[in-house]
Amino acid sequence: MMISKMKLFAHDLHKLKAFYCDILEFELLEEAEHYFEIAAGESVIQFETMDASIAKQYHFALNVPSNLFQQAKRWAQARVQLLRLDEQDEVYFKTLDANSCYFYDPEGNVLEFIARHGINPCVHTDAFSIKHVVDIAEINLTTNAIHAVTDCLKKYGITPLKGEEIRTDALTFMGNYEDGVHLLIGPSERIWYFSTKKAIVSPIDIIVDHHLRLYMSAKGDFAISQP
Repeated sequence: MMISKMKLFAHDLHKLKAFYCDILEFELLEEAEHYFEIAAGESVIQFETMDASIAKQYHFALNVPSNLFQQAKRWAQARVQLLRLDEQDEVYFKTLDANSCYFYDPEGNVLEFIARHGINPCVHTDAFSIKHVVDIAEINLTTNAIHAVTDCLKKYGITPLKGEEIRTDALTFMGNYEDGVHLLIGPSERIWYFSTKKAIVSPIDIIVDHHLRLYMSAKGDFAISQP
């Protein structure tokens, strides 16, 4: 599975564009009055303006080369404040064989750099830049109808990581381990790791493998379609 493109919604488009394009130096692909798009390696992220009265909150991870995690962390640390947990600013996930670090964007979305050591490519350099981002590694689908959403995903071949059981009280990773890309299905009100932010059912539009569209409305209605 690959997350080809995802559309996230924003309250202050100008502030987010300055953060992603000027501070993090993502390549601006396209912009108009109500949206902008950036390149995240082989993936595309679009931010579209939304009324500030509508609550939303996102977590997404970006794959970075397996041999550049510490360089990516130092690169991020020079631009943003890394989030900390138990006095640590990084974590190793044994299940994924991966290291991660976390930080906020201006709207409180939780971003993650993740280096999957057995999956992500190595590059022949000692210096990290945003151009080394491989693709979108993870994006959350927060829902209070977890089994309905995961059952729908299974019909399209998107199954739980390593055959694990669906969890209603925590995150369920959907997608093959070998792809290094996952949809994170979890309930509202849970706290994001390394964060104080609570998960909120949020509108989102995701294109998987260039053709499969996953859509969730602000009210939590979920649908999958393909041409």
